[in-house]
Amino acid sequence: MARLHLHALRRVRTPHQVVAVCDTSESAAQTLAALAGATPYASLAALLEEARADVVHVCTPAGTHFAPARQALLAGAHVYVEKPFVEVDAEARELLTTSQQRDRLVCAGHQQLRDAAYVALLRRLPELGRVVRVDSHFAFRPVGMNPEQAGPKSLAAQLLDVLPHPLYTLLAALERVADDAAVIGVAAVATGPADLHAVLRAGDVFGRLSVSLRDRPVASTLTIAGAGGALTADFIRTSVVGAANPGIGPLEKAANPIVEGWQTAIRGAAGVIRHVAGGGDYPGLVELIGDFYASVARGAASPLSPGHLSRVTAVYEELAATVRGAAERGSGRRAPRHEPAAGAPLAVVTGARGFFGKFITRELVRRGFRVRGVSRTPDPEDPHVHEWRALDLSRPVPPSAFAGAEVVIHAAVDTAGGYDGHQRNTIDATRHVLQAMHAARVGQLVYVSSLSVLRPPRTLWERQDERTPLAAPDARKFGSYAWGKTEAERVVTAEAATLGIETRILRPAALVDWTNPDVPGLVGRRLFGSWHLGFGRPSLPFAVCEVGQAASVVGWCATAFPAAPPVVNLIDPAVPTRRRLLERFRAQGWRGRMVWLPIPVFALAVTAVRFALGLAQLRLPARLAVWSIFRPRRYDAAVSTGVLASAARPVEPAAAALEAQLQP
Repeated sequence: MARLHLHALRRVRTPHQVVAVCDTSESAAQTLAALAGATPYASLAALLEEARADVVHVCTPAGTHFAPARQALLAGAHVYVEKPFVEVDAEARELLTTSQQRDRLVCAGHQQLRDAAYVALLRRLPELGRVVRVDSHFAFRPVGMNPEQAGPKSLAAQLLDVLPHPLYTLLAALERVADDAAVIGVAAVATGPADLHAVLRAGDVFGRLSVSLRDRPVASTLTIAGAGGALTADFIRTSVVGAANPGIGPLEKAANPIVEGWQTAIRGAAGVIRHVAGGGDYPGLVELIGDFYASVARGAASPLSPGHLSRVTAVYEELAATVRGAAERGSGRRAPRHEPAAGAPLAVVTGARGFFGKFITRELVRRGFRVRGVSRTPDPEDPHVHEWRALDLSRPVPPSAFAGAEVVIHAAVDTAGGYDGHQRNTIDATRHVLQAMHAARVGQLVYVSSLSVLRPPRTLWERQDERTPLAAPDARKFGSYAWGKTEAERVVTAEAATLGIETRILRPAALVDWTNPDVPGLVGRRLFGSWHLGFGRPSLPFAVCEVGQAASVVGWCATAFPAAPPVVNLIDPAVPTRRRLLERFRAQGWRGRMVWLPIPVFALAVTAVRFALGLAQLRLPARLAVWSIFRPRRYDAAVSTGVLASAARPVEPAAAALEAQLQP
C-alpha cells in the first residue's frame, strides 16, 4: 500500500516533499526510498527524530496502526492512517484525543468518500426527497482462497479485512442524511465466517450492510433510497445509476429499467475507461490525500471528522466481535489435525498456505511426514500442518525456521506482484531460504519452479526438455512472473551447491484442479458468463498438470530424494492439447464456451492497446513479448512420465496409517 501512496502523492497539488520512508526490512526500505528519492529508515523513532516530517503515512498491516500513529502524533506530525483506522474504539479515542491535544490532524484511508461515484451520489441527494434507507453491498472474491474450502478463521480474517470500505461508506451516508448522527447504532446482525449482514438505524433512517466472500457477482455499491426514488453508486465502475423517480406512474414503471440499463452500460464503460487511463489507482485516493494535505497546509479541519472516525471504529469493533465468534464456533466443528507417528521426519514447506502449498502439505502428511508451514499469515486451522512459522521471506530468515528438517520444499512465490514484488518475494526470498537452510545445516531442497523459465522455442517444431536452457538473464520482456521464477531458479542453480545443499528442481506446467475447473490464463480468459476468449486453436499443444498429481511428485521427491532426477519438467502427457484439456473440464461439469482468436492477432491487439494507453499516460510501456509468452510449446515428457508413475505407487507401510486418516 505504501507504493500506492507514493504514486498518489505525485498527483497531489499541495507542494510537498517525501523525505523519508520506514520499514523494518532494510532492503524494503531502501527499495521504496529509491523510488521516492528519500532517506530509508529501519526505525520509526529515528525517522521522526531526524527527518522532522510534517505528515506521516501509516501503511502497516491491519491491526498494527495504533502504535506508529500515536508515536507520530506525539512527535508532532499529522497522520494519515490506512484502513481500518484502528480496530478498537478505545484506541481510536486515544488517537483522536492526542491529535486534539497536539493540534494535529488525523485522517483515515476512507478513499471511497472521494470516489467520483460517491461525490456524484451526494450531489444528487436532493432529487430523492426524504431519505429512508441506505444499502451498502460488497461482494469480494479473495485472491488465492476458495471460500468453500478455507477454514472459518481464515475466512473471518479476510472478511474483516474488506469490511471497512462498505462500512465507512454506509456510515458516512447515514451521517449525511440522519437528523442526528450521534444516534446511529447497530440494530441487528447475522453473520458467518464468510458473510456479514447487519441493520443499522439512525432515527427513522435504516442502513443495511451486506458483505460476502461467497456472493457473486463481485460488487461494491451504495444505494440511497427516499420518497422520491433511489440512486446507486457503483464503486467498481465509478458511476451512478438510477432514474431517481418514485416509479409510480405507468411510464416510470416501463421506462425506468430501460433508463437504468442505458446508464449502466454507458456510465459504467466510461468509468472503467477513466480508471484504466488513469493508471489503475484506487479511485478517490489521490483526492483524499490531496484534501488532507490541503487542510494541513491551510490549518483547516481534517477531511474526515473525529466523530466519523470514532463511529466507524466503534461499529467495526462490534461487528468484528460477531464475525470472530462465528469463526470460533465454526472452527470447533472442523476435522481434527492429523498427528504424525513418533519420530516422523520433518518437512518444511514455504508457501504452505497457497493453492499448491495446501496440496503439498496434504501429500507430505500422507507419506508420513511431520509438516512445518512457513507463511506470512499462518492458517492454524489447516489439519495438514503441525506447526507454523509466521515469516516474511523477503527478509532474512532465522535458521530456526528450518531447524531439524530432513527436507525443505520451497513453494512460496509472488503470484500477483510486479517486478519489484517478484524481486523481493521470489528472488530475494529464494536466496534467504538457501542462506537459512545452510545456517540450519539442512541439506535437501525441493524447489518448485515453473515451465515458464525456459527460453522460447527457436522453431515451431522444437521439443523442449530438461536440458533446454533458461531464458536469458533479466528477460523482463516475458512478464514479471516468468522473470522472477527464472532468476530465482538461477539463484538455486548457482548458490545451493556452494552452500552444501542438494536440490531437486520441479517445473510444473499450468496447475489445474479437476474438481474446480478454471481455464489457465495462457489458454483463454473469461469474457462474459460462460463465454471465454481462447488463444490459438483447440489442436495447439498446451502443457498442464493436475495439482494433486504435482503434489504427489513433490511428496515422492521428499521421500525418495536420492532417486529423484535433478530437474523435472512436470507435464501430464495424457493432456497434450487445449482440446483435450477442455474435454477433461467438461467431463467434470464445466460448461464454458470458447471463441478462438489466433495468437498473432491477440499479440498484435495487446501491443496496440498497451501502446495507446502509454500515449494516454504520456509514457511508453515497457516491452512485453506477448507472442513469445503465448505461443504454443512442445515438450518431451519422458522424464515426467517416469516420475509421475513413481509418485503414483502406493505409499510405504510406515505411512499407511496416516493415509487412512486422510480418507474423507
